[in-house]
Amino acid sequence: MRGRKREAMLRSLAACVALTLAVATCAAAQEESAAAAAVTRAKAKEQHVSRQQRDGAQKLFLEGARDMERKDVRAASVAFEQAAGLDPGNRRYALAAEVARQHLVEGLIQQADKDRILGHDDEARAAIAEAFRIDPSDPMIAQHADELASDRLAEAPAVRSDGNGLAAPIVLQPKPGKRSFHLHTNTRELLRQVLSAYGISPTLDDSVGAQTVRYDVDDIDFEQAEKTLGLATGTFLVPLDPARALVAKDTKENRAKYERQAVETIYLPGMTAEDLTDLTSVARLVFAADKASATPGQMALTVRAPVDDLTALNATVADLLAGRSELQLDVRMYEVDRTKAVELGAILPNQTTLFNVYSEASSILQSNSSLVQQIIASGLAAPGDWEAILAILVASGQLSNSILTSPFGVFGGGLSMTGVEYSGGSLNMQLNSSDVHSVDQMQLRVLDRDEAVIKAGERYPIETSSYSSLGASTSLGIPGLSTAGLSSTLQNLGVNLSSLQSAATEAIPQVQYQDIGLTLDVTPRIESQSNLSLKFDLKLSSLAGSTINGLPVLDSREYQAITSLGVGQSAVLVSTLSRQESNALTGIPGLADIPGFAAMTNKDTNVDYSELAIVITPHLVRRARMEFAEQMHPMPHQP
Repeated sequence: MRGRKREAMLRSLAACVALTLAVATCAAAQEESAAAAAVTRAKAKEQHVSRQQRDGAQKLFLEGARDMERKDVRAASVAFEQAAGLDPGNRRYALAAEVARQHLVEGLIQQADKDRILGHDDEARAAIAEAFRIDPSDPMIAQHADELASDRLAEAPAVRSDGNGLAAPIVLQPKPGKRSFHLHTNTRELLRQVLSAYGISPTLDDSVGAQTVRYDVDDIDFEQAEKTLGLATGTFLVPLDPARALVAKDTKENRAKYERQAVETIYLPGMTAEDLTDLTSVARLVFAADKASATPGQMALTVRAPVDDLTALNATVADLLAGRSELQLDVRMYEVDRTKAVELGAILPNQTTLFNVYSEASSILQSNSSLVQQIIASGLAAPGDWEAILAILVASGQLSNSILTSPFGVFGGGLSMTGVEYSGGSLNMQLNSSDVHSVDQMQLRVLDRDEAVIKAGERYPIETSSYSSLGASTSLGIPGLSTAGLSSTLQNLGVNLSSLQSAATEAIPQVQYQDIGLTLDVTPRIESQSNLSLKFDLKLSSLAGSTINGLPVLDSREYQAITSLGVGQSAVLVSTLSRQESNALTGIPGLADIPGFAAMTNKDTNVDYSELAIVITPHLVRRARMEFAEQMHPMPHQP
């Protein structure tokens, strides 16, 4: 045993030395490879590139771009390299090939790190070697190669001089081949004959009876013989060495007395204390491992049980640790606020004044006869030109209370000429419109059947109660107990009793914070290989603008739904947050109903609404097992 361990250690050291020399040799050849590559590229540029080569390079470049979109970096790197080889003068092809090469090298380094963590050192070394062949100049490759070589040296087991170690479980080594038996004898003799036929020497316990048993089987091996003997005789075997076995009656007491047990510690990093307790209960109740205890501080489960039970427990724990599928939710929130105000039409006066123009003019001329004579005498107007005389009187400001000083219009003719006073009006053509769009984008990682919570808004403080000290209102006046007391030191510092008493009676509020805004709970559930369901619970909360007993009133709306969609498809939630619309009509009643007079009425329309749209796209990041049942793990028969 000691020689085999030493030989294994020497082989490991030789492999590590070879790997280190290979890395050093490749590093030394780095400069020559770079120079040769530069010369080759220079010669390629000098060559003439035909139109067919350019078209082929363009096609390969597009193919490489599609491979990058499909996350196939290896194929993209090959396509870009071929495109750069066909058209060396196109710098874009060479740059794309370099970027794809770097991505490929980084992916191989990351894969090597994962394999190293999982203990797959051979796969890790293969990934590092491939990365070195692709880009020998990358310093990270040499660093990882040195780390793997150090790990290889550290893995060499230390050989103790005394050679002590744990022995493997005893396993029977029967003679190979199949045999047939046709026996009618007692139980003890049957066990001796069948086991001896396979080269196993039995030691029968006193619990084995001597009942008469008929045993007829054909062409069975030792494993089948062991099972059929147990069923026929009600016994079980306990290996003593590879060629001897103890046979005892299959009872609970005998199994506890003779059956060998093993102790194993299962480390479960990342598992919560509650899950560890549940797993301990499973080991005790399902696998009948009474000696199972959990150590939450170390995240470990220690079990003492038969080897077969431990094998089934390990397989079950491995299935449980495979976990659930993991999804990524791409959430986009769009809020659209729109305001539109339109004012269109004419505002006519509500009242006006009609008057006879000749009557009003005669009244003015008679009441201002002296001024009229002066105007005629000065030659400003002819004696019969009353219109000119009125115009001069109005322009000179001599008429202050006359209707003719205001704007007016006339209709008719002769003595029936009628004037209409202009009392004001307006013609409106206004349009005000505004659109506000706000976008919020986020990504969430969530396990299958776990709830993801998205909140957008603020926390509003609400005072629920308040309390203050009642010491100042008590009838007792005990300084330091019912009233504030001061020592001489505090008095010398300027602290007075009145300030302490006022501070003791101040009200101290109790505040509870309430979420105002949007709260969205999303629970994904994988249903098949490519379909899943999303459970939505949407809640919108806002202040109502009124209070009850000094406390604000909250407006809340809730929406719950379950939708099924494919992986990569999007679910859309649309909600109208608020909508306000007002219409104001100004004009003469009934005028807008007359055909042709609708424009003589002013219409003021205001529309203000806010909408919310949420787009959720689930992507499957890690898929767990999708089988309906895991592999069956048969348990040994327990009486």
